[in-house]
Amino acid sequence: MASIINNSSLGKIGDLLFVRQTPALNAETHKGIVTRFSEWRQRRKAEIELSRLTDRELADIGLTRQQIPGVINRVHR
Repeated sequence: MASIINNSSLGKIGDLLFVRQTPALNAETHKGIVTRFSEWRQRRKAEIELSRLTDRELADIGLTRQQIPGVINRVHR
């Protein structure tokens, strides 16, 4: 259940606390954040796909399970 706080009951402090606020981050103007998030999703997807391979399949491509995070980070730089 949401509580409603009346500005007038808090006086000047309420006026300071409840001024119209703008979003701290606007995705349209902060494309770097959107880009980093997209890159993280790509890295995560690749890591999941490699983790689903069997140890034999990983060995065929010259990897061990312990190497997966390092390989993902090197490839996606």
